[in-house]
Amino acid sequence: MSLRTFCQKRVVTISPERSVAEACWLMKEKNVGCLIAENHGKLCGIITDRDIALKVTGEEKDPLTTMVQEIMTSDPVRISVDKDLPELVSLMHSRHVRRVPIVDQTGLTLGIVTLDDLIALFGYEMSALGKAVSEGFRPATA
Repeated sequence: MSLRTFCQKRVVTISPERSVAEACWLMKEKNVGCLIAENHGKLCGIITDRDIALKVTGEEKDPLTTMVQEIMTSDPVRISVDKDLPELVSLMHSRHVRRVPIVDQTGLTLGIVTLDDLIALFGYEMSALGKAVSEGFRPATA
């Protein structure tokens, strides 16, 4: 399966110089759990709702004065859009990450794939497989 499948939705981005409060508002507005941090249109980090919970709320920092760049994961794991699904799964497993930006040859972020996306995809595939197998065992009607 091509990774282009995961590039259908627009990626939600934020500047690393923005406040964490702005990041929270954007996550709520767009109903997402992470944002891609971009500097001059290029991927430079990723910030998740978990980062905010642990590194801001958990450390009692002010979200209005704490900047995204202070808590984001800089230079995050990413994958080329030319790779395939098994390579993505292997990368996520080996690097212990739940979200991976998908980039083109120039480094432009085209999409993002999450563990939840993969669970939904594999659930659908397993359901289809189960249906095909069960139909194969049905007795022929006369």
